Amino acid sequence: MHERHRLISTCGASEILLGPVMPLLEEQVRGRHVILFADEKVFGLHGHLFEGYETILIPQGEQAKSLGRVTLLYQELLRRHVDKSSLVVALGGGVVTDLVGFVAATYLRGVPMGFIPTTLLAQVDAAIGGKNGVNLGEYKNMVGTIRQPEFILIDTDFLNTLPRREFASGLAEVVKYGLIRDPRILDLLEGKDTDEVTLNTLLLNDIIARSVRAKIEVVEEDLDDSGIRKILNFGHTYGHGIERLYDLPHGVAVACGMKLALHISVERGMLDAAVRDRVLLIMEQLGLLPEIKPDNAKVMELITHDKKRRGDTIAFILLREIGKPEIVPMTDEEIEGYVRNFEC
Repeated sequence: MHERHRLISTCGASEILLGPVMPLLEEQVRGRHVILFADEKVFGLHGHLFEGYETILIPQGEQAKSLGRVTLLYQELLRRHVDKSSLVVALGGGVVTDLVGFVAATYLRGVPMGFIPTTLLAQVDAAIGGKNGVNLGEYKNMVGTIRQPEFILIDTDFLNTLPRREFASGLAEVVKYGLIRDPRILDLLEGKDTDEVTLNTLLLNDIIARSVRAKIEVVEEDLDDSGIRKILNFGHTYGHGIERLYDLPHGVAVACGMKLALHISVERGMLDAAVRDRVLLIMEQLGLLPEIKPDNAKVMELITHDKKRRGDTIAFILLREIGKPEIVPMTDEEIEGYVRNFEC
């Protein structure tokens, strides 16, 4: 797979390159002093590719996205004499790209950075768009910046060592793009399980490329998240709540959130129930929906602090039909009415 895309925005431009990672990385480094921040597990599997690079390991898990960890990484950059002529590279999933992106965007008011996303979730979503940030206690991504990395290198070979559960997590975001932007993605996934997608290289390349293009289109239309970019949050308001409560993979939690959004869309008379049922079947066949019965009172406590809140309402993303999302401001009381008896 060899593809090149470019995301252009007021806070920088990203080259998004799909293909073998090492030739692409060497093309981007151009003799600069490189600091590689790597997920420790990913580096254990693929570190041989990066021999000779100055490397700092980051522990796995969402707990790494903390202000305490940010301070430790600032100190490492200071100790290693990183300046604006250096290049900071993040190797790992969405946690690493979020964290390192925030560190690079704020250290010395911004040093050059690039991402090598190694999970499907990061390749199609988390690494693209310039949003970087960390959590504030139990509240996700409450402190952050919007700044584009110079480059994002997408090599599907990294997915060969990705646990099946994490691969499924990425597929949830792929399904999201099918629902909000590119209906052809759902056609490609229909009737398939996760293993069939994993083993079909041509299909995998196609859905990744389509997802990347969909993300670029939305971000370029609305960089600062004031309008259409909100549609990328489809399924995320409820999903973020159960993700932290039940320690779920991000995409699996979002899949449950998308199920809720589909149900609300039908209940409000916006979406045909047959469309909802088709999408739920696709998600069930892909094994995306978690088998939990959420404590919705606790979920609502988290939703009321959602960063998408504006005054008394939260922008909830619903669906008119596949490919036609709608941003609907909803009060806590309205959301609670739909959530009260909901199960994933």
